[in-house]
Amino acid sequence: GPVPPTPPKLWKLPGGFRVRAMPFSASCLACEHVDKGEENFEQQLPRDRKAGGAGGGAQRAAAGGAEGPNSLSERSRLQEFVKDFAKCALRGINCEVVDGGSGSLFSAFYMVDAALMKLTLRRSQPQANQDGVFRELDMDRIRDVLDFDAAKSQLPEAVLRAVEGGGMKERLLVLSFSDGTPAAFLLEGSAVDRDRFMMCVKILRLFAQTHGSGNTNG
Repeated sequence: GPVPPTPPKLWKLPGGFRVRAMPFSASCLACEHVDKGEENFEQQLPRDRKAGGAGGGAQRAAAGGAEGPNSLSERSRLQEFVKDFAKCALRGINCEVVDGGSGSLFSAFYMVDAALMKLTLRRSQPQANQDGVFRELDMDRIRDVLDFDAAKSQLPEAVLRAVEGGGMKERLLVLSFSDGTPAAFLLEGSAVDRDRFMMCVKILRLFAQTHGSGNTNG
């Protein structure tokens, strides 16, 4: 992918995350193409509302509940960062997927739908006897998004073997689910991309839980 002309600055965002303010074109499959559904998609994204609004509640939770002069600018920055991630994921972001059963590794990309309710893992080059869609995951059922260190004790042996070399551990993401769905395992392009995914998907999960029709907890 194209190299940024100047070193990207590090953003320090709520929750202790540090992420690089860098172009998404390195990992986005088709960021130069304008998606016709993008205007509708923008309407779905979390944005600040008056106190008591569902969107505002999600934003406060995403920002760690902080209030004060700096929290609004941090929240706005975080909102733009998540929006950029989601707009790219709407078109598809390259990754690798680890099959939790066999430990096999294959090229893939992940996508979100315009309603921000589904995260789909698709094979980049499905074989003749394979479905292009590997997994379709409900955002509001995601229990946690973990890196290798946090998930190490619960990783299947096949996955541990698959990520043993080549700096793969620092790119690993583990998605666990609240409804008993088997965990999903994917490799982002770098440790920075991994951190971006963890933060953004956790916030999109909050949004899905707040706005999803299946939410019964309020």
